[in-house]
Amino acid sequence: MVRQTARSNAPTTPENYPIQSPPIAPSGDYSYTLEIVMNMQVTMGRLLEAVESLKNDSREQRTALSDLTKEIHGYKIGIRWALAICVLFSGLIGWIVSTYISTHPK
Repeated sequence: MVRQTARSNAPTTPENYPIQSPPIAPSGDYSYTLEIVMNMQVTMGRLLEAVESLKNDSREQRTALSDLTKEIHGYKIGIRWALAICVLFSGLIGWIVSTYISTHPK
């Protein structure tokens, strides 16, 4: 047979209450919080330095790209002039040959 024990349903209270509340920071003197804030400042400084470095790299790449586009434009103009000169000389040689053939019959 199962024995039942009598339980009281009355609310119970702890016998010993804490004398003071626990400190917010683990050390109690906020040195832990200060350490975290200082680490955040170091990290923020590194991030700012990285951003500045990326800005400088971007600026250098932009100037290099600008110089490259100017060089490509110069090459395109040079090729166009060379083609124009070749066409003019070809036309001149064709005209000379045509004139020679028409003035000297067999």
